[in-house]
Amino acid sequence: MKKLFIMAGSFFIFIILALFITVKLILQDPEFGGNPLKERGDILRSSSNFRGGHFHNTVKKRDYDFWVNIKDMLGDQKRIPPGPFPLIKPKFSETIPSGLRAVWFGHASVLIEIDGYRVFFDPMLSDTAFPVKTVAPKRMNPSPLKLEELPKIDVVIITHDHFDHLDMKTVQYLNKHGAHFYVGLGVGAHLEKWKIKPNKINELDWGDSINFKNLTINCTEARHYSGRKSVSNVSLWTSWVVKGPKHSVFHSGDSGYSPHFTKIGKSFPGIDLSLIKVGDYGIDLGWQDIHMVPENSVKSHKDIGAKVMLPIHWGVFQLSYHPWDEPIERTLASAKKNNIKIVTPKIGETFNYGKPIKNEPWWRSLGN
Repeated sequence: MKKLFIMAGSFFIFIILALFITVKLILQDPEFGGNPLKERGDILRSSSNFRGGHFHNTVKKRDYDFWVNIKDMLGDQKRIPPGPFPLIKPKFSETIPSGLRAVWFGHASVLIEIDGYRVFFDPMLSDTAFPVKTVAPKRMNPSPLKLEELPKIDVVIITHDHFDHLDMKTVQYLNKHGAHFYVGLGVGAHLEKWKIKPNKINELDWGDSINFKNLTINCTEARHYSGRKSVSNVSLWTSWVVKGPKHSVFHSGDSGYSPHFTKIGKSFPGIDLSLIKVGDYGIDLGWQDIHMVPENSVKSHKDIGAKVMLPIHWGVFQLSYHPWDEPIERTLASAKKNNIKIVTPKIGETFNYGKPIKNEPWWRSLGN
């Protein structure tokens, strides 16, 4: 019996050691990026948002309810679309026209043309959103363009360092084609790990502004968290306001609802277009602190005072347990109730700001 216990104990230790070595090897994958605390420590500690070794939200998070989330996970929601989304291949001219246009690439990726410049928010064109492909979230709908088909991008803005928002292969490609990068504090450690030169990386804190030619790029608050190797919160999660001479755009990043949206609206009155996440939330209130339900997404649009809302962050990656079409349906219902002007383009479809909006509920006919 004693020998049996010794053998069982040895086997257990072997399994633990094997798991430790496996995880250690996986974390060496370059897609996990750099170490913000080690490589950006002085910059991080200079921020009033960084205390006790990590960044903090300005609103205290509610407790995560484990059993509520287990119940949600085991539900019978239809989480996968019954057919592929209609896909439009956008066309771009060599000369960027004036005005404001937006192309949704799926999830949080939106390419805008604003007053003669191209700005790409959270460009993520890869098929999976994690280095370990066997467990990675996979795209349910593809990008409308391949990397080599992209037009020249002036500015890339990254809202935070999670894999579905910061994609190594996409930013490496854009770097080779002349883009400049604007990120929250600490995220630059990942970009440098991927051989992007420091003079092309701009790391900003909430409230910071910087100019790129005739654009003003403003880093604004969000309510979320960060980390690629762990939930470490050693890089900053952000939202952004980009202002050109004539137009302005807001991107929410991933965020729970909080008073920060009202603050942004007061600081940047007259925003033309809001790009606001509406999907990948949970029924647990702790989850909703970091991912808004659609009604709060519409409320955040009202808070910032934007003129048109383009819902994002739905229908591409299954990262939660709600029905796949629930985010857009709840968003439309709330927008109608609140008299909000909203646009619901197909992936790859160009929205031209200032022109008549002709929405169609294209997602309702999938699989028919």
